[in-house]
Amino acid sequence: ADRSTRNEVLGHAFPSSWFQSLNPLFIFALAPVFAWMWIKLGDRQPSTAIKFALGLLGVGVGFLILVPAAQSASTGAKVSVGWLATTYLIHTSAELCLSPVGLSAMTKLAPIRIVSLMMGVWFLGASVGNYIGGNLAGFYETWPLPSLFTAVGLFGIVAGVAMLAISGPVKRMMGE
Repeated sequence: ADRSTRNEVLGHAFPSSWFQSLNPLFIFALAPVFAWMWIKLGDRQPSTAIKFALGLLGVGVGFLILVPAAQSASTGAKVSVGWLATTYLIHTSAELCLSPVGLSAMTKLAPIRIVSLMMGVWFLGASVGNYIGGNLAGFYETWPLPSLFTAVGLFGIVAGVAMLAISGPVKRMMGE
């Protein structure tokens, strides 16, 4: 965002750190929409496994959207803020398919006496993912950016497709 993005909207420049505000803003805007949507769909809503798959697919697609921007940036051009804003929007939507759904699944699946332990395991999994993501960010300087975004995006898509493939057994396991 700092090196490769033209950080201005309607002629007004802003610091690249402001991009960190997009995820919380999108969560505030979209969480009620997702909650309403799941309630409105009722029995027709996707299973927990499908919601997980949608989240993983969304993360992958979000990174793949950055590939053309990274290709432009690799020539030295600064790209529009729209690329990052779109990625943040897709990633936030994906997060809303994963995070609250995962927490709900932990409370439904865990035996009552270890629900809090399983919630901790859920957050431990998120911290391990953040650690791995931080290590992958180390490739920013050594790998061409389009290749890095492609690899990360394809990993998310493959994981989402794999989740779709096993969604039937997971759905039966969860009693959905």
